[in-house]
Amino acid sequence: HTIGFARCFTFKGRLFDFQGSGRPDPALDFSLLSKLQNTCPNEDASNSNLAPLDATSTMMFDNEYYRNLLYNKGLLESDMALLSDRRTSSMAYFYSTDQYSFYNDFAASMVKLSNVGVLTGAEGQIRYKCGSVNY
Repeated sequence: HTIGFARCFTFKGRLFDFQGSGRPDPALDFSLLSKLQNTCPNEDASNSNLAPLDATSTMMFDNEYYRNLLYNKGLLESDMALLSDRRTSSMAYFYSTDQYSFYNDFAASMVKLSNVGVLTGAEGQIRYKCGSVNY
């Protein structure tokens, strides 16, 4: 999530009614919360508005995403979960301090991912909308 955007509906619960509390996520950085509430007001019309996944360096591929997590500036709740899970927290801290390792490990993971079997012909499909199967 170092590059890209998310639609407001995917995280708006954190801004106004975190886990049904009627309040914002208390862990979310206040300055980020304020910006996001302006971008994504608590109304249905804002659901398709976009917010950057990495507000610090939106258009750069770097390790700022991990630094944002350390300062409670992760946009998605699933992003922030990286710090609270013992299996992933050490990696998030490490990548926040070592951009070179992040780059190397990301490249290695992309090579591994490219070896995953791709469905072709009648076995697969190119989706018209990436979030849903063609009908």
